[in-house]
Amino acid sequence: MTTIQELTTNLSQTEDMHERETLSKQLTEAIRKQDILWAAFCPATKHYFLAQEENQITAYLFSSEELCLDFKEQMKKRHIMLEALKNEEQHRMFLFAELFRCGVTQIVLDSAENYFAVPLFALMPVPDYSNLPLVQRPVLNPAVTGKLLLLMQDMRWGRADGNTELDALQEIYHSPFLHPFKAGENGEPDEAGVYQMPDGGSLFMIFTDLYSLKTANPAEYARAKIVRFADLHQLLTEHPEKTGIIINPGSGAPMLLDMQLLELTQKAAEGDLSEVTVRSMNENSGRVIVTKPEMPNHDMINHITDYVKDKKIIHRIWLRTIRKEEEIRPHYLIIIDWMDGIEKEQRKQIRKEISEVAMPFARGLHIEYVSYHYEHGKAWTGSSEPFYIAETPETAKTADNAEIPETPENTETKMPAPQKAEPKKETPKKKGFFSGLFGKKS
Repeated sequence: MTTIQELTTNLSQTEDMHERETLSKQLTEAIRKQDILWAAFCPATKHYFLAQEENQITAYLFSSEELCLDFKEQMKKRHIMLEALKNEEQHRMFLFAELFRCGVTQIVLDSAENYFAVPLFALMPVPDYSNLPLVQRPVLNPAVTGKLLLLMQDMRWGRADGNTELDALQEIYHSPFLHPFKAGENGEPDEAGVYQMPDGGSLFMIFTDLYSLKTANPAEYARAKIVRFADLHQLLTEHPEKTGIIINPGSGAPMLLDMQLLELTQKAAEGDLSEVTVRSMNENSGRVIVTKPEMPNHDMINHITDYVKDKKIIHRIWLRTIRKEEEIRPHYLIIIDWMDGIEKEQRKQIRKEISEVAMPFARGLHIEYVSYHYEHGKAWTGSSEPFYIAETPETAKTADNAEIPETPENTETKMPAPQKAEPKKETPKKKGFFSGLFGKKS
């Protein structure tokens, strides 16, 4: 029987589209049916480990305990503490259902050079609760649960940045929640629904879904209603003596909202960031790590070379990998030493055409570009050799003038992210809201 690791290796090595489709179907079925898979689990939040991959909330599964433990050690080097959680085939659909509840939209299997990324809904039926009233639906809005877990998870490790926070706040602003309440003296609802905390403070409690509500077991609050942002704001306005609102009490990742944060949430959702003045909790969010690819991608290199060799537009090309320190998987980085006279718009078109020939062999990784004439372009080549050198006298000119740092190939190059990057402009990180609201990081 072909193993998952053999299937992922075969998938990464073939360019035949029919064969790739067949292998993908076999891998998808193997994820459903393999006797045992292993999942990356986050003890800090008591939930599966999540990451943001190309705008997808992603969970990580592994075909062997060894691969999961290796991933755990790699994350430990980034001060992310995980555990390997065993999942048997008989519990596989429960795993998928829990990942869906937590906002996961993508699974990455065996997160290594030969990995397999698959949409969660290729593994399980899409739940349809449209025939149920909101208050009776098991899951109201998975996206808000996922964004909150990402935020609380990153806060535990001091890695949350302004963008993570804004994502969570915008989901809170637009999402419905469950608010439990207890009956009044005559059996009528007590609209306050106050939850008394052990320390004597009073908080209103709300939940993202029925599972979270039942986990908290608010026995005195047997009923629930739907509340939205305007309702939450009104609750605290009418009860100024209350400390705030707690989301998912009883879970491993509760979140506290006070009136100040509610007002910031509304302003952020409306695009007003004028009062976002607290520093970011992730001081190193701008750093990038550039290395050589773990395995040479000869297919991609050969197709890029075939495209450029007769065009007389490029002196040299390097292939590296690049990732921000907080990212799990790297991107490919193509460094291009252009010939003279290649204008900006022409460069843009050439990069697009290079992507078209390279992407079928990129193993699902995104491709970034940088020009060699930028200072960081030179630095990011490290001591590596270009995989393409044009056979023209002009090659010697750029080679003689190059200032390439002596960086061993088996080490990582760490340096600040560029301030003037040609290929892609990223949205600046927003400063954090939460530093003074949550106390110590556990």
